[in-house]
Amino acid sequence: MTTLTADIRLVGHPSQADVDCLRETLLDCHRRFGTYRRGFEVAGIGAEDLLASDPVELLGRLDTLNAEDYSLLADESLAVTDAIIDMETSSGTTARPKRRFISAHDASLEEEFLADMFAVCGIGPSDRVACLDVDPLAVMASFTAALESLGVRETYAYTFSPSLGGSLAGLSPLDPTVLISVPSIIERCLPVLTSEFAKGRGGHLSKVVYVGESLSAKTRRTLETKLGVEVFGYYGATETSALGIECAAHDGIHLFSDRNLFEVQSRGEGATGELLVTSLRLRSMPLLRYALGDVIEPKPGPCECGLDYPRIEVLGRSDESVSVLGASIGYEALYDAVYDVPGESMQLVVTGEARDLLTIVLPEELEPSDSSVRDAVLAGQPDLEFLVTGGYVDFEFSYTYGRESADSRKLKRVVDLRESHVG
Repeated sequence: MTTLTADIRLVGHPSQADVDCLRETLLDCHRRFGTYRRGFEVAGIGAEDLLASDPVELLGRLDTLNAEDYSLLADESLAVTDAIIDMETSSGTTARPKRRFISAHDASLEEEFLADMFAVCGIGPSDRVACLDVDPLAVMASFTAALESLGVRETYAYTFSPSLGGSLAGLSPLDPTVLISVPSIIERCLPVLTSEFAKGRGGHLSKVVYVGESLSAKTRRTLETKLGVEVFGYYGATETSALGIECAAHDGIHLFSDRNLFEVQSRGEGATGELLVTSLRLRSMPLLRYALGDVIEPKPGPCECGLDYPRIEVLGRSDESVSVLGASIGYEALYDAVYDVPGESMQLVVTGEARDLLTIVLPEELEPSDSSVRDAVLAGQPDLEFLVTGGYVDFEFSYTYGRESADSRKLKRVVDLRESHVG
C-alpha cells in the first residue's frame, strides 16, 4: 500500500445506507483478503474497530492501493471467490496487465447498474443501439446485455475494422438511433457518419455515448452541429467497471455514489485532485482507496436534471499515458519492456491522420536490437499487440540520437501530436 500524505476529501455526501455498505465491504475485505488485512494492521485497525467505529473514519486511515497490491489482490480474488464467470484485462500504464475477476453476483449488479446509467441518457424501448469497437464482443458485451434489459428495440455489437469504408458499410442499413463508441473511433468515422447517418440525410441517429477516452471539444461540436445528435460521456475503468455518466443537462459526469465511495486526493490549493474509488457493493474484487490515475474537479451545487449524485469534470491523467482506440498505453510499461534498468533515454511520440502511429524514440546504439525490443514491447502490451497485428495502428522505432547527446532529464517523455489531443 502507498502511504497517503495529501489532503483527502469525499466527493458527495454518503447516505446512511452507503455507510452501512462501506462497513460490510471493510469487514469482507478484512476477512477474505490478506492484502487488505496487512493494510488494516499497519493502520492499527482491528476487527472490533470495523464493527464499532465510523467506517468512513476508518477508511480515511488506510493507505491508497497501489499497482503492486492491486496485482496481489487479483491473485487473491481468483483464489477466494466462488463462481467467477468472467475476467477483464487491459495493458494499463504499468508493466503488468491489470486483471479484474467477475463473479455471477457482480455481473448481475453491473448489468443493472449499466441499465440505470443508460436510462439517464434517455435510451429506451424505441432505440436501436450500435456498440462500435475494435473488439466489441469482448469489450462491450456487458453494454448490450444492459441495453437488452432496458427493452431497447435492437442492440448490436459491431466490429470496427481497419478499413474505414468497410467498417460502416454494414452499419448504415441497421439505421441505429444511438451509437456507443470510443472517441478515437468516432473521430475516424466522422466523415462517413456526417454523410450517411445525419438526420438531414435520412438517418435517425439521435445520441452518441462516448467511452474510454476524453472527447475533444471540436469533435463534440461536429457531432452536435453537423450530425445533429446529443452527446453523452460514459465514465469507467477496467478495474472498476462503470462509475458514472453525463446527464441531459450536460454539465459534468454524475458519479453514482451509491455504488462506490469517491474521494479526491488534492496536491495543492483548490478542489482539483486525483480520484480515489472504494467499492460499496462488489464482492469478487472490492477496491479500497484505489487511485484510478484520473485528475478530476468536483462540480459545485445541484444539477438541473434532478439527480442527487455528485458531478465531476475529468481533466486528464496523472500518469504519462496515451489512449489509442480505447487502449491505455503507458510510458512506464513500455520503458520497462525496453530497459532492464532505469537511466536510459526514451520518448513515446503519437501522431495520427488516417490512423494512429506510435513511435518509440531510442538511442541509436539500440538499433541492432530492434527486432528483440519490438517483440518485448508487444509481448508486454497485449492491447497494443492486438491493435498492431490487426492493422488498426502503426508502430515503429526511431533511432535519432546517441546516448552522449541525449539528456533524459530534459526530454519530454510522451508527445501526443494527434489533432484532437493538441491545444
